[in-house]
Amino acid sequence: MTQHILVAHSYLTNIIELFTDAVKEFRHTRAKKKIVRATIKELSALSDKDLRDIGLTRGDIWYVAHNQNGNLRGWV
Repeated sequence: MTQHILVAHSYLTNIIELFTDAVKEFRHTRAKKKIVRATIKELSALSDKDLRDIGLTRGDIWYVAHNQNGNLRGWV
């Protein structure tokens, strides 16, 4: 009987861990999408001259927003 309880506990623990991992991944993805949207919005608000000053074109905005590592160090 004790072994059955331990097996059931193990299964429940695994399910709970999977659920919490899924929630963490969902929150991480949502936060990243929010940063991407904000970056696109801010860069799109710049004039063509300002974008040229930092070495970007309008066509680069999507790429920069989706491939940044927390900053624009390689682009600015």
